[in-house]
Amino acid sequence: ATRAFSGPRQAVIEERLASAFAPLHVVVENTSHGRKEDESHFKVVVVSEAFEGKRLVGRHRAVNAAVCEPDGSLGFHSLEIGAAKTPAEWELDSAVPPSPKCAGGDGRGMSR
Repeated sequence: ATRAFSGPRQAVIEERLASAFAPLHVVVENTSHGRKEDESHFKVVVVSEAFEGKRLVGRHRAVNAAVCEPDGSLGFHSLEIGAAKTPAEWELDSAVPPSPKCAGGDGRGMSR
């Protein structure tokens, strides 16, 4: 069996989420539709007590802030937040919706 590619950008995302949320469960999936080595698209699932009392938009903003570069840029083309739940919510429903099809771009040369 071949091991899925896990690159340096994915490792940074995993470290930042762990540091920001001390999650009970975290998944960072490279969903790049070109070469996985491009590390242009990621889907994350984070389950943490830190989300307790926060609305969905606040949770998503917190995940975005944790993953962004110090200058506020994302550093890659697409971040999908598959789930940002408390442990109690995750216990009730651990389903993660399928990813939508990317509207375009491979993350290289895209202007912000």
